[in-house]
Amino acid sequence: MLVGAPVSLYLAATRLRPGLQGYYFVGVNIVALAQLFELGLGTIIVQFASHEWPRLRWGARGGLEGDPIARDAVDALLIAALRWYAWAAIALFALAGGGGLLAYGNAFGRELWSFVVLWGGFAIITALYLLTIPFICVAEGCGDLVAVQRMRAWQAAAVLIALWTGIVWAGPLAAAWLAATAQLLVAIGWLGIRHSGLLRAPRSLPAHLLDQSQGLPAQYRAEQKRSAQFWLALFLMPQLLAPILLRVRGGDDAGRLGITLAIAIAPLTLSVAWLHGRYPSFGALIAAKRTTEFDALARRATNEAVAVFLAGALCLTAVVRLLPHFVPAMAVRILPLGYLAALFCGSLASLLIQAMAGWLRAFRDEGFAAPIVAGATGVVLVSGICGAVGGVRFMVVGFALANLGFAVPVAAAHFFRVRRERLAA
Repeated sequence: MLVGAPVSLYLAATRLRPGLQGYYFVGVNIVALAQLFELGLGTIIVQFASHEWPRLRWGARGGLEGDPIARDAVDALLIAALRWYAWAAIALFALAGGGGLLAYGNAFGRELWSFVVLWGGFAIITALYLLTIPFICVAEGCGDLVAVQRMRAWQAAAVLIALWTGIVWAGPLAAAWLAATAQLLVAIGWLGIRHSGLLRAPRSLPAHLLDQSQGLPAQYRAEQKRSAQFWLALFLMPQLLAPILLRVRGGDDAGRLGITLAIAIAPLTLSVAWLHGRYPSFGALIAAKRTTEFDALARRATNEAVAVFLAGALCLTAVVRLLPHFVPAMAVRILPLGYLAALFCGSLASLLIQAMAGWLRAFRDEGFAAPIVAGATGVVLVSGICGAVGGVRFMVVGFALANLGFAVPVAAAHFFRVRRERLAA
């Protein structure tokens, strides 16, 4: 996705009318919610599954074999996760689909029916994709990380082609619809070919397994609930900026912010993926009670992720500086470099928070949710007020200052206290 992002931004900036660009970025962000559920909320499934993986192996048909107790635990985890994600899919469609129709439908007048079909369509398809995530994350936590990452690469390519086709030939909402469809079809195809055995896992556990497995599903549900609060807060913190600005300032300002924010989030996405690849190792080390080794690995992974972020931010800054000379039509749609730097600061703050959360999550601990939600709420309130009062540039400055001055300190205070307790235990 990151490789093709410049093309996506160029097409959005040059092929879509300024008044429609805000709708494009809001629509694409709804489709991107699936990535939040997979690479964010799904890390809980990865961590729980990774604790059982040392006693399991993959069978010929892509199902899990090995220790019966570990296999039953993964089955129980999968059933609990599927139920949780089914409710999440319903909530996503109701809030993102229904909310979008209510908030923006009136602006389309005689084209309202087309808007309803396209907006509701990609919201439904994105919601359906959530039901594939438990299977993908169990596969990732159980040692199939390379194959999962390969599937995600093919998926990203399919989504990009769908987006580009939609932007050029059909418009912003059709682009989101095509992207959501491509994302779903690639995942279903991969699971059917590689993990058909996992797809046939029981939909309910036999009665004699309920007592011994009830503890894990209950623990999963509790931690997943807190993880949902955590990840939704982190995701919505930047992604709410464009919808708020679209409402108070119109599609032109929201489009400029959407393009600039997409650039600022790109190195964050890459660095979080770098961290995410270490999560199965985190869980395995904690399961083996090698806490000191885990702490050193987590610190090294965080430093590497920050280095990846800074390298990406510097490269993108250089590209933006050159745009007026090569692609002036796109350059005028991007906020000045100072405001891009402010958005980079906000993204770096999010990376640091996610690194702290990843450390705690290795212990199956999502107690980090409360301070994160408090920090994110403060950031959104400050950013929204700034946007309403002073427009897009004032909003960006408020976003950066609130992240660095409030969200990160609140998160760090909780993290370092819990970290000391864990290392001393």
